[in-house]
Amino acid sequence: MASSMTTEANGVRVITHIIPIQEKIFSPELKETSVKPNKVKLLPKARMFLKGIPMPLGLVQVFTGLIMMSLCTIAILVNILRFNYVLCLGLPFVISGSVAIAAYRRSSSSLIKGTLAMSVICALLAAAGTGYFIWEISTQQRQDHCSERGGWNCSDMVWKFYNLREAMLGLLLALSILELFVCIFLSIFSGLAMQQDESDDDSYSSKSCLLQPGLDSISSS
Repeated sequence: MASSMTTEANGVRVITHIIPIQEKIFSPELKETSVKPNKVKLLPKARMFLKGIPMPLGLVQVFTGLIMMSLCTIAILVNILRFNYVLCLGLPFVISGSVAIAAYRRSSSSLIKGTLAMSVICALLAAAGTGYFIWEISTQQRQDHCSERGGWNCSDMVWKFYNLREAMLGLLLALSILELFVCIFLSIFSGLAMQQDESDDDSYSSKSCLLQPGLDSISSS
């Protein structure tokens, strides 16, 4: 506990305050001089864009695109898919995911616009891929091309091939649906971020118009 001692000599009074070392000093002056950590302030468009969690969704897009490209390559090699251009279906997803990750690290207007554009394109491609894989599953016909000499082993291998084909097409269909929802989600938040950016520009221009007459009057005086 703090204490004080008063000493008088030759008409001079000396007051000495004794404060223990263990006691903490709390004063308004120390609070004012304390250094507060600087918080990074994000723009409204960046905050709106980051609400859409672009980093995890971008990673989902990249891995989904790589898996789809691998599965489509295998399916084309074993003659499961009827059109070979489906191989390129996963490439735009990888590009879109990479743009979303870059926009998360640096939320600039150009990257957010790029995320919006790629998300819309990939959403259309994912919808087309969903329809294509549904058509492939619904129109497939199981045919046994084995002759009587082939026996049971040949028929068993044919049925296993058709089961593998259905499983692979079902997985590609599920990945296309997942990619469709991810692209729609990113498109919504990217569009809201760009709309927020435009509204901020409009409010700034209106404020500058209101301040202009006052500045003109000051300069004229």
